[in-house]
Amino acid sequence: MEVKYVKSSGCFMVFLGIFSLGIAPLAIWWQQRSWPAYIDETGLTTRAGKFIPWNEFTRVVRVATQLGSGATATRVERLELHSPSGKVLVPTERLLDSTQVVAYILDHLPEQAFAA
Repeated sequence: MEVKYVKSSGCFMVFLGIFSLGIAPLAIWWQQRSWPAYIDETGLTTRAGKFIPWNEFTRVVRVATQLGSGATATRVERLELHSPSGKVLVPTERLLDSTQVVAYILDHLPEQAFAA
């Protein structure tokens, strides 16, 4: 299954690019390479093209972050999937069908990933 994401604003990326001298968009692009692009019965392929079989994942961590404060605060969650091949970030708020994708991933992770 192809993992689809909500597109970010191009205007925002231009703004970040101007005020960070091009560093912020490059850093965001680099981080997005660790996001899943495809998931299937055998494993997960990142946007960078790295394939990781499900049985290689050793730990799953739910990370919650609060953006802003007060009445405008927004809670953002992501999953971090750890393996010897590296860490895969699953930004749940950016997924088009987050409930289905997260359920599929959690169903296919090995038991030892939840024990750590």
